[in-house]
Amino acid sequence: MGRETGEEGINGESLLPHRKLQIEVFGPLTIRRGNTELNANDLGGPKPRQVLEILLLSFGSAVSKTRIMELLWGGKHPAVALPTLESYVSVLRRHLQPGAGRSGPLRTVTGGYVMDRSMVDLDLDRFETLTQRAGHVEPREALSLLTEALDLASAPLFGDELLPAWAEEERSLHAERVSLARVLAAEAALALGEGSKAISLGRAAVKEDPLNERAWTALILGLEGNGDNEEALRAFERCRRVMDEELGCAPSAALRAAQARLLKSAAVTRVPADAGVPGRLSIVNRPAAPVVSQQLAAPLHIMIVDDHTTFAELLTGALEREPDLRSVGIAKSVASAVAMFPELRPDVVIMDLYLPDGSGLKAAESILAEAPEARIVMLTGNPSQDALREAARMGICAFLPKDGSLSIMLDTLRHARAGNMIVHPSLVARLGSATPPVPVNSGK
Repeated sequence: MGRETGEEGINGESLLPHRKLQIEVFGPLTIRRGNTELNANDLGGPKPRQVLEILLLSFGSAVSKTRIMELLWGGKHPAVALPTLESYVSVLRRHLQPGAGRSGPLRTVTGGYVMDRSMVDLDLDRFETLTQRAGHVEPREALSLLTEALDLASAPLFGDELLPAWAEEERSLHAERVSLARVLAAEAALALGEGSKAISLGRAAVKEDPLNERAWTALILGLEGNGDNEEALRAFERCRRVMDEELGCAPSAALRAAQARLLKSAAVTRVPADAGVPGRLSIVNRPAAPVVSQQLAAPLHIMIVDDHTTFAELLTGALEREPDLRSVGIAKSVASAVAMFPELRPDVVIMDLYLPDGSGLKAAESILAEAPEARIVMLTGNPSQDALREAARMGICAFLPKDGSLSIMLDTLRHARAGNMIVHPSLVARLGSATPPVPVNSGK
């Protein structure tokens, strides 16, 4: 059993009373004692090192011997755990404070131990002090303090300590505090009009925690402030998708208001509806020629209505790879489609015929009643003659197979217009008809 009160120093060194230990716990454990530098392997073994780390987590506060033993041995400590712990502390003191005994930074208190904060400069303590101060000052000073804190915490807490469960738990808790500091810094940058810095900090915070809505808000507002409206809309859609899939909720009112501003500023003049008679049914292999030949000034905004998440996400990805098309939202039901349309005001809606709460035609009818100029493309794998007739009557632009060619689907979105409904030949074949259906009288 080791002695807890070893007075002799290593190599005759002694710890001067006025000299503070410099300890870094972000990344590899590093201890500077004057001109001497110690690392994780210089403290007498894994257990003495872990004793030090446990005490540093409660920097300036006493930790009982019972608590230290629980953490060291996971509640299964040996019968000689107490004298073994005391021997670890003795070893640790000889390395940290040679010649100082109990009068050094590692102090004995009733029933436990404490690291004397007056004798130690700890980077973790500086991080916490900086972030606390940032909450009580103006944005410019707050940004400076938070930037300094984030620079300190650029590496994981206790990077050498991989195995103990308590270390992993503390790393996770600290990562949350770092993420919060990053969001606060982004918000301070926004308040100062420093959009680029807010974007950089917001992106990092979103990467750390994709469910952090404050991080998304800082990122999207930063992009908006920098005039990057299209990227801001894409960020909003990623946020909306994550919130919906992981939390089952919609973005906050602040984010929805930002989306409305972005859509308004990025809006393009819609292609006018065809002047032909509504209800005329065409069967084509490729979509009709575009109404206008000149390139649109900005991408077409597409709203997807489909309850199959994988299909919707794949289509969103395909749209975002096209320079002239953008996904602005995904609805998964008749009700959500009708609710989202007036908010998003897309140029084109691409919608599954079969939705969980009813037919896509019902959603289309409600949308067209409010916005007759809306362009809607319907997807299905099994249409009926009645569905085609009803779609033609109400002014649906196209009926395409859901499992059909992506290029035809994208071209149809570009060229869709009311009054001349495009029906893909494969859908006609599935109806068992070898010849085109007769034109449908719209009753007008």
